[in-house]
Amino acid sequence: MGIPRGASALVGVELALGVAVAVVSSPELQGGYVRDREGWAGTPSGGLLAASTSRERLRKLPIARRDGGKSRTVLSLRLPRIALGDRIRLNGEVTLSTTCVDPPGPDCIGRGYRFDPHLHARVVLGSHRGETGRGTLPVSRRASVTCEKTEPNINHHCPLVITRGSFLVRRPGELPCRPRACHLNMVVDAHSGRARGGEVVVVGSAKQDGIGGGDGARLNAALAREGARVRSVVRSTGRRRTRKLPASFEGGRRVVYSQRMERLRAGDVLLVRARQRTAIKRHRYYIGSRVVIATRPRARRPGRLTRRIVSPNGAATGSNGFNCTLGPSGFRTPCLRKKAGLAFIERTPRRARGQIRPLYVNLVSRSFPKVGNVPGSYPSARVLSGGRLAVTRLRAEQLNPGEPPLPSREWARD
Repeated sequence: MGIPRGASALVGVELALGVAVAVVSSPELQGGYVRDREGWAGTPSGGLLAASTSRERLRKLPIARRDGGKSRTVLSLRLPRIALGDRIRLNGEVTLSTTCVDPPGPDCIGRGYRFDPHLHARVVLGSHRGETGRGTLPVSRRASVTCEKTEPNINHHCPLVITRGSFLVRRPGELPCRPRACHLNMVVDAHSGRARGGEVVVVGSAKQDGIGGGDGARLNAALAREGARVRSVVRSTGRRRTRKLPASFEGGRRVVYSQRMERLRAGDVLLVRARQRTAIKRHRYYIGSRVVIATRPRARRPGRLTRRIVSPNGAATGSNGFNCTLGPSGFRTPCLRKKAGLAFIERTPRRARGQIRPLYVNLVSRSFPKVGNVPGSYPSARVLSGGRLAVTRLRAEQLNPGEPPLPSREWARD
C-alpha cells in the first residue's frame, strides 16, 4: 500500500485519536444534531460531524504467502464531499481469529494449518469501498500482530486496534479520490511463508465469547470543517477501579477505569482510547473488554438513558478479546489490551428536574481460564498499573459576530 506520488503535499498524516468526517446530504434535524442517510451525524451548521460503522464486508480472509498479497477491505466509511482545510480524525478495531485446530474438527473453515499467521490492519483513503493498495493513501499507522496458533500458547482471537489517525486536506485536486466520492477503508491482510493456499483467518470471533457476544469490529470517524470553531477537551485517568478480574465462565465483568465527563450536550463527540495491562498465572486466560457510556462510575453496561441518547447504542466500542498466554505469543502475560472508539451525544443528558447530569466512560473487562468450562477454583487475572483511559470531547461552538475561526490544527490537540 504505497503513497501516491505527490501525496505528501496533499495531506499531513499525523497522530491524533480519531474519527472521520463528511458533508451531510438530505439532513434531518433531531434534538440539536443532523443525521444523513449514510449515518453521519453532527451539528446543524455542519462544522463537526461523526460516524461509526460495524458493517463487515467479509467473514473470511485468505492467508497469503507474502505480506499484502491478499489484502481486503473489512470496514468502509464513505465521506461526504471534502474540501480544502477539512481535518479528518479516525480510529477503529477488528478481530481476526485463527481456525482449524489440530486435528481439524467439523468447525474447521478452509484448509487446516499449523503455522502462526502475521496479521495487519491499516486505514487508507480511497475512491471506492473495496480499494486496498495502489492508488490509496494510508492515513493511519499499521497495527500488526503474529497470532499464535499452536499449543500451549494459542491466542486464537487477535484484535488489531487503530488507536488514532488524522489527515488535513491541503490540495483537494490531488486526493486519491474525487472530493465527493472518498472512502475510508480499513484494510486487513494475513500472511505466512508456509501458506499453501486455501488457509484463512475468520473476521471476528469464531466463538461469540466476548463481553455480551459479537466481535466488536468498528471504524469510526469525525470531521471538522475549515473555519468551524471546534474545541477539544481531554480527560484521562489511570486510577484502577479494580485490581482483579475474577475467573468467571459466566459474568465476572468489572469496571477497570472510569472517566467522569461533565456538561456534555447534544452534538458532542467523544473519542476514546484505552490501555489495560493484565497478568495471569497457571492457565491461559481469555481477556475481553468494551467501553460503555453510563450514568454511574461502576456501571458495567449502558443504562436506559445512555442507550437512548448516546450512539451507537450507548457504547464507544464493541466487545472483543484474546487469549492471554503464559509463554511466547502475540499476547503474552503481562498482556497489553488496547481499545479505541467513538460515541456521539444525540441529546443533552439531563436529570428529572432538567439539570445537566454527568456521564461516565467506563472500560469494562472480564476474564476466564481456557480449561473447557471445567468446574474448580481458579486464580483471578490481575490488572496492573500502567494502563489509562483517555476521553477527548469535541464540540462545535457558535462564532460570535466578527470573531475569527480557530486555526484548523487547534481542535486536534489531545
